[in-house]
Amino acid sequence: FVPFISVIITAHNRKEFLLEAVNSALNQTLPKDEYEIIVVKNFQDFDDILTNLGIKTVFSDEENQGSDVANALPYAEGDVVCFLDDDDLWVPWKLEKVKQVFEKERLCYYHHALLAFRQGESTDEIVKELKINNIEFLRGRFIDLSTTNSSSACVKKDLLYRCVDQMKKVRYFIDNFYYYIALLQNCGIKFDPTVLTLYRWHRYNSTALKASNLNEWLKKKAEFYANRYEVIKELLNTCKAEKISEDVRRELLKQALSDKITVTRLTNDKRYRAGFVDYIRYIRLDYRNIRGILLASLAFAPRPIQLYVARKWYEKEQKEIF
Repeated sequence: FVPFISVIITAHNRKEFLLEAVNSALNQTLPKDEYEIIVVKNFQDFDDILTNLGIKTVFSDEENQGSDVANALPYAEGDVVCFLDDDDLWVPWKLEKVKQVFEKERLCYYHHALLAFRQGESTDEIVKELKINNIEFLRGRFIDLSTTNSSSACVKKDLLYRCVDQMKKVRYFIDNFYYYIALLQNCGIKFDPTVLTLYRWHRYNSTALKASNLNEWLKKKAEFYANRYEVIKELLNTCKAEKISEDVRRELLKQALSDKITVTRLTNDKRYRAGFVDYIRYIRLDYRNIRGILLASLAFAPRPIQLYVARKWYEKEQKEIF
């Protein structure tokens, strides 16, 4: 059969949640012949289990998130690709909804909301409340529609292939990347407030960039922002439609400048040294963001002040979320 959707589940150095994620992808209301599942991971555990379940497995020992996805793409037969992180879960009607949306509308990018849950919490109860759309229950939960979660994104496969070389260079921010290339390719984008993903809060969420000390954290953070800065620059030069709106260009340039300035605040890396001209350009693009402008001004502060602010950021991120 030729599936409509290819599900790509990624796991890197983390095994304990993978089978739960796989199970949530298997137990969908969409008929089995409408989708396939591909698991890309850097370990060989569970290979027999996954094969017996009819799941394709791809070994990928890349450091970059984008390279893992690129390595799985040749095995994807569906026109639409949905991503699932190994520590997240889907509600059972997720893929049925995705198919309806892509059949009904001319889209290249679809992003829906997530609901966060804590490790150990009963997800069956959450799914039950979501199914009946319990407004009181939803009111007390953390729900997010931002582009910082891959498990809530589905894209047309040909969109990924158009920018696959740039995708291979993405180290950490693959979730943002899918949205950026959709913007640059000038194609249909839809944000849906419907909750279809359950996002697991736990000690080792990749977004937190956990580190054992401040110096390690500074290095990781600088790598994250430097990588995003470089990739956005390349995307603006090489992976865009013939005509993109000025708003899109400004939005991505603003993000790139913010990232460059953030690297300057965090390290002494001369390759990403933001100057006064960068700062003025950023202010012009983001003049309503007073907090962002004040933080950006730290690029010109004495190093002890930069380190003081960085330490506060570090301490906030390293706290247990439970």
